Amino acid sequence: MSGIIEYVHAEERSFQAEPFNEVDALVIATLIYEDVANISPTLMLDESQPSAGASFASRLRAFEPKHPVIWLKNLWRPALESVSLAEANQELHRSLASTADDKPHEPQVVSVINPDLTHDLFQACAQSSRFANVRLGAVVEHVNRGEQTQFAAATFQLPDGRNRRNPTHKGTLVISFRGTDDSLIGWKEDFNMTFQYPVPAQRAASAYLDTVARLWAGPIILVGHSKGGNLAIYAAMNAEPAVQKRIQHVYSLDSPGFPSYVVSSPAYLGIQPKVTKIVPSSSIVGMIFDTPEPCRVVASDSEGIMQHSAYTWQVDGDRFVTEPDLSSSSQLFNEELNQWITNLTTEQRERAVDALFTVLHATGANSFSEMMSRFPASIPSMLGAFVGLTPEDRRHLTSALLILFRASTAKSKRPQQAQASQPSSQPSEAEPQPESQQSAEQ
Repeated sequence: MSGIIEYVHAEERSFQAEPFNEVDALVIATLIYEDVANISPTLMLDESQPSAGASFASRLRAFEPKHPVIWLKNLWRPALESVSLAEANQELHRSLASTADDKPHEPQVVSVINPDLTHDLFQACAQSSRFANVRLGAVVEHVNRGEQTQFAAATFQLPDGRNRRNPTHKGTLVISFRGTDDSLIGWKEDFNMTFQYPVPAQRAASAYLDTVARLWAGPIILVGHSKGGNLAIYAAMNAEPAVQKRIQHVYSLDSPGFPSYVVSSPAYLGIQPKVTKIVPSSSIVGMIFDTPEPCRVVASDSEGIMQHSAYTWQVDGDRFVTEPDLSSSSQLFNEELNQWITNLTTEQRERAVDALFTVLHATGANSFSEMMSRFPASIPSMLGAFVGLTPEDRRHLTSALLILFRASTAKSKRPQQAQASQPSSQPSEAEPQPESQQSAEQ
């Protein structure tokens, strides 16, 4: 058994010889945590054309008398501007002072993950015969404090097309949505999902898929780890019928689900057969909200909340090592959290989330890593913010934190009998549907 970095080192088959698989999905979903926005072509979601030299006017000016047919094709159907992972890695780690691989960079990762692992994974892909020629482009990064949103996505072109000279031409487009990064804004948006639908990142994911599908041809696979998997499903279920036909698969990797009225909607049920949800045995994030589809449960070499890290998932060959079912601690967390959500009104959930982040922002930090670096000096300010809450908000917040704490510190206890690999919870009772639900059912 090994992890995804060892898998990348060992797997030498091309994507033409061995099609895209579930471990590849986790690799691509993890690469998006690297700081790729500064070293690859970007995309503007508020325009119908990419920002980096792919406007219609720029393509018109790029007339080549020696290759008029190619020029005409690119005029109406522009090629995706991209860089190979080998080229991206070289630029990402290029030293300005020497040829050494010592250029500083800051991967966009949650604080519980070692950034060096993202560095190692990206380099492994750059040196891999399977991944080195995968091309990266259409990168989007968007953080807005006012909207309380954090969104990032990129498109990876697989070299599995029929054109031998250009194997990425009309090859598979793997769209990767980034999960939550280290920012408090990103985590606030995650918690906003308990009372708001859709959140801004979900709408951005839908716009991103529509833009990429409109600009470039080829079959589509959507992947995402953590919140990224939720965004992948949302984008797929809200895509136009023509785009949905191009979607071959959606990989949701330890990602939160959706409110009960969403998972029972025609839009969700229509895309569900294409969704594969994979969670670790002690999943916490992946058990939030309703998850009606069966889950593949993967073995991890860690415990509790640390199983959320993609680097702890165990791989055997080109498949994950699986467990018969979720651990008892994960199932208990699922039941308790869904019960907590069901017992609160939408307004009470919103107040509880706002109360939590009022306490966290009392530290003056903008990220979890920054907040942790200020401990224990920030404890008095956090306690002061907690005491300043109303008694009702303190009660709801304390209940939620206790559930999260027990789940994050619990040891994995495997079920005694093998069962189907799916969450034990049933969809919670129907709740009032916000007006924004209509967008999910269109």
